[in-house]
Amino acid sequence: MKKGIAVVAIGVAFSMANAFVSMYLGMKTGFGEGIAVLLLFAAFMLFTALGVKSRSRSLICVSAIIMGSTGVAISYTDGLGAIIMSGEPFPVPGYAMVAILMLSGVIGILMASHFSGYFLKGDFPWPGSRAMASLISMLTAEKREASRRLSAIRMGAAGVFSGAIAALKGVGMLPEAVGSINIGIGLSPMMAGIGMLIGWRACTQIAIGALASLLILVFIENPGIDYSSHMKSPWIFSTAISMMVTTALITLYFVIKPAISSIRGQKNGALAPDGGAMRAGIAWMSRSNVALIIAILCAAILMVAYPGVPIWVFLVCMPAALIFMIIETRGKAEMGMSVGMSSFVILLIVGLAFDDIVPLLVLEGFVVSTILTFSLTFSILKQSEFCGVDAKGLSAMALVGVVAGSVICVPFLDFFNDLYGIGTSSLPAPYSVMWLEMAGSAVAGAMPPSISLYLILAGSAIALVFYRYRISAVTVAIGLLLPVSTSAAIIAGGIIAWAAEKKGALKDDGGITASGLMVGDIVVNILSSLRYL
Repeated sequence: MKKGIAVVAIGVAFSMANAFVSMYLGMKTGFGEGIAVLLLFAAFMLFTALGVKSRSRSLICVSAIIMGSTGVAISYTDGLGAIIMSGEPFPVPGYAMVAILMLSGVIGILMASHFSGYFLKGDFPWPGSRAMASLISMLTAEKREASRRLSAIRMGAAGVFSGAIAALKGVGMLPEAVGSINIGIGLSPMMAGIGMLIGWRACTQIAIGALASLLILVFIENPGIDYSSHMKSPWIFSTAISMMVTTALITLYFVIKPAISSIRGQKNGALAPDGGAMRAGIAWMSRSNVALIIAILCAAILMVAYPGVPIWVFLVCMPAALIFMIIETRGKAEMGMSVGMSSFVILLIVGLAFDDIVPLLVLEGFVVSTILTFSLTFSILKQSEFCGVDAKGLSAMALVGVVAGSVICVPFLDFFNDLYGIGTSSLPAPYSVMWLEMAGSAVAGAMPPSISLYLILAGSAIALVFYRYRISAVTVAIGLLLPVSTSAAIIAGGIIAWAAEKKGALKDDGGITASGLMVGDIVVNILSSLRYL
């Protein structure tokens, strides 16, 4: 019993650490990657020291708590960051905001209970989940002490190197970038770690976007232009949004079409050929369904009472969110595809029903959080299946994480804003800038200067061509949105990963080295920044 409590306590502490890092990286680069791999490695060491016997299950429980916490916290980061950037008053009391965040995660977990027979027929929703499952399997395998020692050495060496570079930059002995933010190469081991984590193929696609951004800076704008102004340029903003939305719509078409066909093919509660249908004889008054209905009603009441979201708008968004959940988990698209799709739909279409950006952005965060917790629930179940662990109780662990993430989300955002300033060159928050622009456009009912119909059409055409040749338009769009120096550092990490892969230098690494680079940089930067408080 005591060891079980210790497992949960470690999971909660690590989930907060991962949420902190994920929120920071999301606002720094647009990639909300955390350090879950590193934390799982640390958890294994703690469980070994504590004498925990069922280490596989304990690590899966920690993973579930981490995912629940990070899913909720990262979902609201961009929207709440946009509200902070806008300077608009925030009418939601702290306790009500915690309840809203919590309910969004609870709804996602409860909805997932009806689709487990469908989604578990597929593969891992996201590559990161597979990496975590592989790490757990490696750590808990018998006779793998040599592999564990090698991983620890790699992680420690990467962390020390990364921290040293960050410290030198902190005292002014090294610049942030060779050149400038707009045209240069960033000296960030953390960004290189992200490049190693996402792989050389994704880095190549980021390079395409970065090259386009560089050409726009040199031939259309001014290389000395402020980064925020550059990102809001119609050449960047309209093209990037159009590429992401078009790719999302393509995915929607190919996912929804077979899903509808399989549902129509059901008879008398039989499963679709891939086992993917919900049973016709579902017990609508089961405890999970009653809990789901109560959670939705409570959320609707809170959203009406505080941010001021019309109840009909909120209730319409729930089935729309369910569609995005299905796309996120079975769409075979790049990570976070439906998150971007749902944000665009909520802000550009549903936003027409609002006259204030604050309730609109809170609603956007709610929908995204519901989608992520839904998807992450299946990631957890797939991890347990991969590692041969009983899935019983894992949803409860995810719920513990949701509670933790709900409590820390807003305080962490306030901390980052006080420390760096959300939307500045130190913390560019590319998606917060994007959501703020889109929310303002929807509320005003007018076309913002960042929107160009011709560039939207051009972006759509580019996305169609990229889809034809199996290039991720979303990843290219991220390269277009990020500062060139940041993209260059990420690409450098991709090159390192490619070279290491060719030589077999990081075989079975599982992201350990990349996580070490990321955490060393982040920890030293945060410690250095505390002197400004």
